[in-house]
Amino acid sequence: MILAGGIGSRMHSPELPKQYLKIGNEPIIIRTVRNFIDFGSFRAGVICCPVDWIEYTKALLLEYGISTDTVFVVPGGKNRNSSVQNGCCFLTKNFNIAADDVILTHDAVRPFIDSRIIKDNISAVGEFGAANTVMPVYDSIIRTATGEFLSEHLPRNELYRVQTPQSFRLKELDNVINSLSDEELETYTDVASIFSDRGFRVKLVEGLDSNIKITTPFDMAVAQSIISNLP
Repeated sequence: MILAGGIGSRMHSPELPKQYLKIGNEPIIIRTVRNFIDFGSFRAGVICCPVDWIEYTKALLLEYGISTDTVFVVPGGKNRNSSVQNGCCFLTKNFNIAADDVILTHDAVRPFIDSRIIKDNISAVGEFGAANTVMPVYDSIIRTATGEFLSEHLPRNELYRVQTPQSFRLKELDNVINSLSDEELETYTDVASIFSDRGFRVKLVEGLDSNIKITTPFDMAVAQSIISNLP
């Protein structure tokens, strides 16, 4: 499940949401989707995108040789978790879902996901039921109550940066995401935290420094640099 609901406000790109901007010779979202297709083990993909961009996304997939018979485009929601709800709804209605079927949820603007991370997520869900891709924190981390003065120093060795994929058994994801109140849909920023709060064990999978989320113009510059140094 590719979550492509953003409109790119921090990218300062008024004409195109950030997921449709090009890095190298193809749009970010195409590179992201192709990484999963190239892995070769998925029955289907679903892209959750803004309603006004559904037809554009379908046309883009076809332009770059990706079949819309196996990668489907559905409306995203008003927030990330609503988009996950919509994606789950589509998959459960259109496919015969088994209890052990695995779903990987991934940001459309993380185009450098690699096969090792995908494989580790699938294996972790098979063994533990849920997985979260993370990276260690190298900077010192503080908490501030006011935004002006230091309130607390946090232990760096216990802290990790969250990446994606976040991965689950699809039936369990569908049940959990549809159990949320409207307030919870708004306040939770990632699904793995919901699973943890519901009592599930969420296995941590090591990400990559290159598995960046392209959000700002600086991120675009980093992504272009990564592209230029790929073999």
